[in-house]
Amino acid sequence: MQRYFIDQNCIHDDIIEIDEYNHKHMQRVMRYRNGDKVVCILPNHQTYIYQIEDIDKGILSKQEQLLEEHELDVDVTLIYGLPKNDKFEWVLQKSTELGVKRIVPFLSKRSIIKTDQKSFSKKYDRYQKILKEASEQSYRQMIPQLTPLITSIKDIKDYLSDVNLVAYEESSKQGEHSLFYQSLQQDYQTITIIVGPEGGFDEKEIQEMLDLGIYACSLGKRILRSETAPLYMLSVIGYSRELK
Repeated sequence: MQRYFIDQNCIHDDIIEIDEYNHKHMQRVMRYRNGDKVVCILPNHQTYIYQIEDIDKGILSKQEQLLEEHELDVDVTLIYGLPKNDKFEWVLQKSTELGVKRIVPFLSKRSIIKTDQKSFSKKYDRYQKILKEASEQSYRQMIPQLTPLITSIKDIKDYLSDVNLVAYEESSKQGEHSLFYQSLQQDYQTITIIVGPEGGFDEKEIQEMLDLGIYACSLGKRILRSETAPLYMLSVIGYSRELK
């Protein structure tokens, strides 16, 4: 069954009056009829099956609760140096599928893309749509938070966690290959991973992060692209929490 995230203002006891965007999707894309059923994720992250009572008006009625648990058991924050073109949108989609809890876009010194907080905010609705659709597709019970763009290393301190790691290619070149693994063996509930843009971080930025208590780690013997590194890290975290 198709899944939909529901806003609080659409809920009236056991009845949902679906919002315009989801209503159009039900009618024009899915071509649902009265009596068809869908899965709705409520703001409290609980999941229910609803039946369509009036497809023309977008009225749904609650049928039964689904006992699901699809979220990672730790909260992962990704601080990501903005890459060029549409790579950011691709990372938004895939990191959502891999269970990220919060995404913090960061404009670093080596970011090729030229933007600022005002320009970035103009694309926020598009980014939010990508997060929502990826969450529905991957059976998430929540939509990851996308924060405003940050432009200073000092702003990173607001998003630190129990474990804080920055992927740094120089660590790999120097032969360090165990810090990431060792960090995941700790007892933690939150973790922040930081990945730079195409050009990576410069030494001054790395030093500022080290001063904040962030550890620079290698991601193995190979150098990964900017859009690959966060997905690799999220995959390793997911494996360490769910598949071992």
